[in-house]
Amino acid sequence: MSERNAELTVTIAPHLAAYAERLVAAGTAPTISAVINDALEAQRRRDLEARRLWNEAAERADPDAVARTRSHADAQIADLPASHRYR
Repeated sequence: MSERNAELTVTIAPHLAAYAERLVAAGTAPTISAVINDALEAQRRRDLEARRLWNEAAERADPDAVARTRSHADAQIADLPASHRYR
């Protein structure tokens, strides 16, 4: 069973629309949808790679150093006015 593509309506910046149209006109991409799919897939892969690298770094992290850094950051946050805190 094949999975159907989702139909979406999107608005993109004029320069990006023109770029996608040029790719199709040049034969580099079969459709504007293909351009968008390729761009989203490339972003998804970058995100997965960033997550993989983050997880690898986290596995190598010294828990004591992380705790000290977190404690230092928490102390700095506590010194901020309540209206400027992210928590």
